[in-house]
Amino acid sequence: MSELFTNTSLLSVALMVYAGNVMVEALRRDLIDPRGVCTPLIIKSKLAAWFMFASIPCAFLPALYITYSLDWKYGLISWIIQIIGAVITIILGLGGRFIAFHFMAACIAFPVGYYLCIANMVA
Repeated sequence: MSELFTNTSLLSVALMVYAGNVMVEALRRDLIDPRGVCTPLIIKSKLAAWFMFASIPCAFLPALYITYSLDWKYGLISWIIQIIGAVITIILGLGGRFIAFHFMAACIAFPVGYYLCIANMVA
């Protein structure tokens, strides 16, 4: 287990999980409010749709990264924890009125997370 802290980038995992949860909530709000009455306009833009699409690997890449670094059991556990986090995000409604801020932060966070993950896997 100490290998997780020495060989892997926990920051990359945290950034990808955060971004994945925010994107799930943003997509949920986009689907619930098709006219954009209660949803920030940044989430309704076409560019936001591309960012949501590009964040799809955030759903499985952290678990694959942990599996690659440690063992498949830890990867499975991390994926289950990530699903529980997504459910909690949906139930609690992450961000509330601050979803636009979280969305912009997630648009920055997931590419950084991807880079750190891939850089550590290649190195």
